[in-house]
Amino acid sequence: MNGTTAEPTYSYPPRPTRTSFNITRELHVACLLDDAERVTELLAMGADCDAVSYAGYSALDVADLLNRVSIAKCLLAHVNIQETGMLELMYAIRQGRSTVVRALLEMGLNDQLQDEALFRGVFLMACYIGTTFVVNALVKYGPGLFISPFEDMFVHVAMFLNNTEVADTIRDIADLERRKMFRDVEAYMLPNAYLEATEDTDKFFSDFMHDSNSPDFNASPEHDEQLFIDS
Repeated sequence: MNGTTAEPTYSYPPRPTRTSFNITRELHVACLLDDAERVTELLAMGADCDAVSYAGYSALDVADLLNRVSIAKCLLAHVNIQETGMLELMYAIRQGRSTVVRALLEMGLNDQLQDEALFRGVFLMACYIGTTFVVNALVKYGPGLFISPFEDMFVHVAMFLNNTEVADTIRDIADLERRKMFRDVEAYMLPNAYLEATEDTDKFFSDFMHDSNSPDFNASPEHDEQLFIDS
């Protein structure tokens, strides 16, 4: 012996002949395939909806990115909407998960947000830390309260962090609300007979201008010219 110590040798651990069952991977695949029944089955088996894959995504991330609302509802079925639903909503807003926001609203959180002051507070948080997708989700799937009366405040909060995209979105939403209110008021104030007469008049002149065979189509310019000469 020369007194030297041989270097240790390493070997890979024996691999199973069949790929082991990975419940997290199965859950993510079910989310990708939009298989709500399979998702529910895997959750009952103990799958963790917050478990992160090698790519760094959870099952809830997958559902949100792919706009799988039904899958998101399955993954959130354990949430007590009355007790912790608002906390889950604020977390979803912070994470920019618009699909999760919609799912929570449709799962019953809208009932709590009927309180205008509460909804306004939630919307302010969305303006501050959320995204345009989250803001649109709150407006489209929320309790249906108006944004335009508080437009300046919401825009100011969004611009505090230079969140110009959210500020522009709020302005667009408020503008659409005002246009809709104006149309509703106009339809209410003006009688149906007036609106129908206006539509008929517009159609009459439109048909006249496009009908070259009308007996008055070519007569009008000559008549106007003769009036000019006579004068």
